[in-house]
Amino acid sequence: MNRQFIMFTILVFFTGLYLGTLRIAIPVFEKQVNIPIALGLLLPLVSFGFVKGAFNFVAGKLSDDLGRKRVLIIGWLVALISVSLFFSINIYTLVAISILLAINQAFTWTTTVTSQIDISGKLRAGLATGINEMSGYLGVSFGSLFASSLFRLSYIFIGIISLIALILSFNVMETKTLIPTGLSKKDDHINYLSITSIGIAGLLEKFVDSAFFILIPTFLLLQHYALLLIGITVSSYTFTWSLSQPLFGYLADAYNKRRQILVIGFFLMFLGFIKYSEFPILFSIIEGIGMGMIYPNLIAFVNDRISESVRGKALGYYRLYRDSGYGIAGLLLPLLYSFYGYDYTLLVVGILQVLSLLLVART
Repeated sequence: MNRQFIMFTILVFFTGLYLGTLRIAIPVFEKQVNIPIALGLLLPLVSFGFVKGAFNFVAGKLSDDLGRKRVLIIGWLVALISVSLFFSINIYTLVAISILLAINQAFTWTTTVTSQIDISGKLRAGLATGINEMSGYLGVSFGSLFASSLFRLSYIFIGIISLIALILSFNVMETKTLIPTGLSKKDDHINYLSITSIGIAGLLEKFVDSAFFILIPTFLLLQHYALLLIGITVSSYTFTWSLSQPLFGYLADAYNKRRQILVIGFFLMFLGFIKYSEFPILFSIIEGIGMGMIYPNLIAFVNDRISESVRGKALGYYRLYRDSGYGIAGLLLPLLYSFYGYDYTLLVVGILQVLSLLLVART
C-alpha cells in the first residue's frame, strides 16, 4: 500500500481518537457542571452536527483552492486550541469545545478522505473511502474506551493526539498535485441536483447513527440493562459498521454494483429497526452491516459523478448535507421519543431509510 495512503489512514485514526474521547468527556463534564439532561443531549449533537456540516463545505472548497495539506494543518491547530479550554470548564466552554471539535472533524476527516481518493484514483474510490472510514471509526471506539477507563487523563491524551497529528500533517504530500492537469472548463461543472439527492440520503442515514448515539443507550438504561450489555449492544453496531466498510467499498468498485449495494444497505437498515427492542444485539449487527454498505459508497457515489478537479468542493457539499443530519436528528429524535415512545421512533428512523433507498435508486 502507498506510504502516503498509510499516513492519511493513521491521521484519520487520530481524528477518530479525538472524537471518541470527547464523546465520553463532554457528557461527564456536563454532569459535573449540572447541565440538565435534556439540554445535555441537545447541545453537543446539535452544535456538532450543524457546525460540522457547514465547515465540511468550507473545508472542501478550501482544499481545492488552497490545497488539502494546509486545511489538514489548520484542523489540527484548532484541536490544540480546544485543549486550552479544559482548564476552565463551564457551559460556555463546553459549547466552544463542541464547536471546535466539529471544525476539527470537518477539516481533518474531509481532507483525509479526499486525499486518499486522490491517491487511489477514481476507480478505487469505494475501497479508499472504506479504509478511511474504518480507520476513523475504530479510532472513535478506542478513544471512547480510553476516556471511559482513564477519564482524568483525557485532556492530556487529546493534547498528545493533536500534537502528533499536527506534526504528521506537515509531513504528508499535497495530493491535489495528483489530479490530472489540462482539464477543460466543463470539467469544473458540478451537477448539484444529483449530489443534493445523495446528500439528503446521507442526511437521513445519520438518523441511524444519532439513534445509537443518544436514543438507544438512554432507553436501555431506563430498561435497567447492565452498562456492560449496553456497551456490547452499541459496540456491535459500531464495530460491524467499521470493519465491513472496506469489503463493501471494494465490491462496489470491482463489480460496478455501487447503486445495488446502496439499495440493499438502506433496506437492511430499515429491517434492523423493526422489533429492535426484542433482539437488540442481533438488530444492531444488521444495522452495522447496512451502514457498512452505504457509508463509503455514498461518498464514492458522489465521486463517480464529478470531475477530479472539483473533488474537494463536491465531497464537502455532500458532507454538508450528511453531517447536518446529526443536528436535525438531535432536534427531532428526543421530541418523537417524548410523544410516541421508543419503538415508534425507531420505526420512523427505519422508514426514513426507505426514503433514502428511493432517492439513491432514482439518482
